Amino acid sequence: MVTRVVVGAHYGLKDWLGQRITAVVMAVYTLIFAVGVLFMGELNYDNWRGLFAGGFMRFATFLFFASLMYHAWVGVRDIYMDYI
Repeated sequence: MVTRVVVGAHYGLKDWLGQRITAVVMAVYTLIFAVGVLFMGELNYDNWRGLFAGGFMRFATFLFFASLMYHAWVGVRDIYMDYI
């Protein structure tokens, strides 16, 4: 019986798919945010507060930053493992 020893970049499909999904999440958030800002009217504190007053934008912003952190982590880790 031959045992395969896997070292280094052994994540493959899971991380590739994770990066694609997080990229889509960030792109969709960017579009929603841009539309929200365009239809906000005057850029002042009350309007910004109103944009994030609902639970949807708070959750979407949290999801955006969580996706950004995972996306960056996988990218930097893969570059480190492949080239350094």
